[in-house]
Amino acid sequence: MTYGRWCFWINAKPEGSKISRLEALQQVEKSRGVTPPDLLNCPKLSWHHDDCWKVYIALREHTWSELESYIKLTGTILEPWEIEAVMTLAKYKDQEPTWISKPDS
Repeated sequence: MTYGRWCFWINAKPEGSKISRLEALQQVEKSRGVTPPDLLNCPKLSWHHDDCWKVYIALREHTWSELESYIKLTGTILEPWEIEAVMTLAKYKDQEPTWISKPDS
């Protein structure tokens, strides 16, 4: 869930901005030659969750019927917890993305 919510946040455009946070941070990195903490400290996607994420980004509507169709069409086998993770993450899709950056250690 953490990785997905971070992706929503980093790829969102802050109010009044024409570029995403990721694009802004990449510009900072390029101009200063230093990777910003929000990129350095980003959550990592565990290989245990890779299948969930692939399914999530492949779906458009994130409905139970769409998920069922995807599984049938692709032959993807998901564990119950993976199905629940995909559908839970979908609840955050249309919400204002939020993320609490960790302070530098």
